[in-house]
Amino acid sequence: MVRRVVVLLFTLIGLAQAYSACAAEQDENSVWIDVRSAREYRAGHIEGAINIPAGDIGHKMFESVDDVFKTVHLYDGSSGTFAGLALELLMEMGFNEVINEGGYAQLLVKQSAAEQ
Repeated sequence: MVRRVVVLLFTLIGLAQAYSACAAEQDENSVWIDVRSAREYRAGHIEGAINIPAGDIGHKMFESVDDVFKTVHLYDGSSGTFAGLALELLMEMGFNEVINEGGYAQLLVKQSAAEQ
């Protein structure tokens, strides 16, 4: 059992690094926002993503992103529920293109599938 957990952990770390390499190729007109907690963000995140927890997005977004014309990619720690709430708020705040990318684990799986 412990061995399986260790193998899974290293697999996820490898996938995270592979996805991070892809995410690093973002253009200057887009930004990735991780709406998970700071602790979850420190445990692993998309390279270049900015951590703004979902509960803080309303009052901290403009500190990190001052251009409402940038494409904003959001992800959270589950299935995109909190990213969806953040998306609605950002749209109300005037951001033009906001995309709910789902959960962090889902992004890693998508990247793995795209590489195969």
